[in-house]
Order: sequence, then structure tokens, then C-alpha cells
Amino acid sequence: MRTFVAKSPQTIKALNILQAAANLPVNIAIIGERGTGKETLVNEVFPHIPRYSVASLPQKIEAKEIFIRDFENIENLHIFMRSIQGVRLIVAVTKFDEELDEFFPIQVTIPPLRERTEDFEELKRIYIQKVKEEFELEEFPQDFIPDLQSNVISLKKSIYEKALLSSMDEEEIMQLLEQYLENRVDEGYKELLYLFEVPLLRAAKKKCKSVLAMSKALELNRATLTSKLKRYASKI
Repeated sequence: MRTFVAKSPQTIKALNILQAAANLPVNIAIIGERGTGKETLVNEVFPHIPRYSVASLPQKIEAKEIFIRDFENIENLHIFMRSIQGVRLIVAVTKFDEELDEFFPIQVTIPPLRERTEDFEELKRIYIQKVKEEFELEEFPQDFIPDLQSNVISLKKSIYEKALLSSMDEEEIMQLLEQYLENRVDEGYKELLYLFEVPLLRAAKKKCKSVLAMSKALELNRATLTSKLKRYASKI
């Protein structure tokens, strides 16, 4: 079970509030984007609490308190809260809703990882050390660009992807792509070209600050590049 990392002032505060409220007979809502560590925080303070998604909630709840990880999926909050009286709720939601105020007197907010520098640096250190051990790497690539779009989820994924690619040579990468394409050859060259172009455009977009810089790096004229960016807009 992953330990909740609390190095930034925001997460130290969130952890302290939850620990202080742990034995109070009140409902608690934890608010934060996907991947900010809401359930990990609950695991830290309530290690033995029964955990459910909205879809997996039983008809009859025997426990005195439960954790619901996707509480925003409750269709009618007032009806649900009346039906579950006597059970203490610890819930996670991705964004604040005014209806929460009526039923959850304690609300803890976990900001995005991009706003928690100390947590980001510590989590990056932990995952890089882990992949170095798993992939037997002496050094982790210095040109690593972290992906924080989905917070801890995408950070971890981007670190593992970088470690995997750094442990493979071009021939091994091409062999993987070849194996994937074996069952799709009949779709035709034009239909499969995006598998090469989209990753290349994504990489150029990450590295370059403008379309002009992308154009120079890829050695494409701006009209051609703009056309490709529009064509693959939903994938880039």
C-alpha cells in the first residue's frame, strides 16, 4: 500500500485535519483532481475502513463507517444520505459541490501536484529510485519531462515510460511496433501513418515552444505542420 507523501504545506495541513477528525462522529469529504492522492490519504488515516465505488455499494451496509472513492457519481445526494443514516461517510470527489456543505461538515482539499513543489520532488525521487532498481539502471535520463496532467498517476506513468525507453535500443523499439502492426497491415499505409506522426508531433510539441520552432525542428514548412496538427487535434 502506497504511503501518503506530505512534504508540502498543503498536504501537511490536509493530513493534520484528517488525523484530528479521525475519531469525530462526522462525515468527511476529500476534494481533489484525479490522481492527487485522495484515497492514499484515506489509507494513511483509516487503514482498515471498508472501501467502495458507487457502483459496488452493497444494498445493506453493516459497517459503522465506509469510504466511497467516486462520490460525485451518486445520482441524488439527498435521497442517498437519507438511506444511509447511521453510517459515517468518508468520501472522495474530484470537485467541490455546494450540496456537500449540508452533509459533510469537514472538507479537506488536496491541490493538484503542479501546485505542490515539495510533494512533486519527493514523489519523483521515489519513483525514479524504484524504476532504477527495477530496470537495473545506473542513471535515470536527465532529459526527462514529467507529465502532471493526471497528477501522481501520469507522473508515475511518464517515469516508467522513460525508464523503459532508455533501456531499449532503436531495433527493440521497432520490433515492438512491428509486432503491434502485424495484425493491422491490411488497414493500409495511410490509415496507419498516424501511429508514427502523432507521437512525433507530441514529442515536438513538448520540446518546442511554438509552431515555428516545431516547424524548424521537424524540417516541415508551417503550412504542412499546421495541417497535420489540425488533422490530429484530438490525439495531440
